[in-house]
Amino acid sequence: MKYEYVKDLMTSPAIYCDEEASISSVIDIFKSYNIGFLPITKSNILVGVVTDRDVLIRGISKNPIKDIMTSGEIEFVNPTTTLIEAATIMAKKKIRRLVVVDDGKVIGVLTTKNLLKEPSLLNYIVETYKNNDTLKEYAMYENSNPHDSIKTSDYPL
Repeated sequence: MKYEYVKDLMTSPAIYCDEEASISSVIDIFKSYNIGFLPITKSNILVGVVTDRDVLIRGISKNPIKDIMTSGEIEFVNPTTTLIEAATIMAKKKIRRLVVVDDGKVIGVLTTKNLLKEPSLLNYIVETYKNNDTLKEYAMYENSNPHDSIKTSDYPL
């Protein structure tokens, strides 16, 4: 393996916000950094995560962000976790992103996109997306060319 540890592939520094942040400020962060996932902290300690999908589906007229974030048992790793361990967690839990925490502080994010840089992890990535009930919107693309389902007549000018 060319890469061995989470620290070798994680996106860092971490972009995150406080649980009292407004939905509009989270949207601004998503747009500014071209991201769709954000760790949420309270006093710099990880308390949840929020995705662009969370904002779209649950975020209408809610404030602050803690009202729509995923909280409870948030999966995270540390920078010295092996990539195989991290990829195994992602595949078993069917999650595409892991927060990287060091000494209690959010320092980065590891995504399936990051894992693509290590070809030996491809099977874990495939397993993450395979039979994933949280990704039903992608089911129509399974075993097909995604563009087969798009027709110009569906988008009249």
